[in-house]
Amino acid sequence: MKEFIVHENVTLGEGTAVEPFCIVGTPPRGMKDGELETRIGDGSVIRSHTVIYAGNVIGRNFQTGNKVNIRESNRIGSNVSVGTLSVIEHHVEIGDGVRIHTQAFIPEYSV
Repeated sequence: MKEFIVHENVTLGEGTAVEPFCIVGTPPRGMKDGELETRIGDGSVIRSHTVIYAGNVIGRNFQTGNKVNIRESNRIGSNVSVGTLSVIEHHVEIGDGVRIHTQAFIPEYSV
């Protein structure tokens, strides 16, 4: 039994850990599986029950808490952490070293 789902056209960097019940590269409504490229950098940790939609480009040493939801087409830098139960909407830009704490909501088009 596979413990997590990684969709087509997803690149997980070297040493990246994906915990059980995660889904990485979910196509947004109206898109086909693999239509948008998704990249997550080296040494990242995707914790249990996180969902990362397709089209995200995420730097190295990224980490999520449990049950994080990251919508499509975001640009997220290196050394970023997103706390448990947080939601990042679509078309968001997050710079290097940013810390988003537990239960945060980041609306679409935020920088």
